[in-house]
Amino acid sequence: MTVMTHQPSPERKTLARKLLFPLVLLGMPLFALADESADRIPALVAEPVAQISASEPDPLSPTVPWLQHIKDAASAYGVDEHLLQAVVKVESNFNPYAVSRSGAIGLMQIMPATAAGFIGLQGTRQSVRQQLHDPVINLHAGALYLRSLMDTFSQRLDLALAAYNAGAGNVRKAGNRVPPNGQTPQFVNKVTALYASFKDAALAGVAPPAATEAAEIPMH
Repeated sequence: MTVMTHQPSPERKTLARKLLFPLVLLGMPLFALADESADRIPALVAEPVAQISASEPDPLSPTVPWLQHIKDAASAYGVDEHLLQAVVKVESNFNPYAVSRSGAIGLMQIMPATAAGFIGLQGTRQSVRQQLHDPVINLHAGALYLRSLMDTFSQRLDLALAAYNAGAGNVRKAGNRVPPNGQTPQFVNKVTALYASFKDAALAGVAPPAATEAAEIPMH
């Protein structure tokens, strides 16, 4: 299954190349750059942090919490905003304080090692774990990660989602297919269905579903 995404601006493409090329060239796992300093965080992620309190929902949308921040992160990295909404809904049910049993954090349930490795996020005044509870940081990091997975798997939405949930290595081990075991197929199906639902609601001018049901899939 393929998915149409917004085309990122030249500045976004340049940022993506800077972040992803060293990892691809060296064949390094995402956590391999965990010792990068905080001043290596992309400005798109770092700058908005001082402008928002993670304890206050987006006042612009009573139905989808953090909607404007989701739109901003989606636009920044060329990801469909409805896809990002669906991932957030399934991963955390829009709860920025959600923490899984395995330690994934925040709206997009990002592991601290992935955040540190992928965007060079490191503890300064706050630890990486604390920063990932900030909706702006979490959404930008998650959107960038999802964008890279879409590019890695040739815009195959099912494979990108499977890699987001189970890891790119496990998708490759499965022969570039959705790993059949565990909860990954359920995750892929649920996000895909919600993505279609959010898009249909937007086209029809109907308010999208509110965050009323907790995510049923135990993530990560």
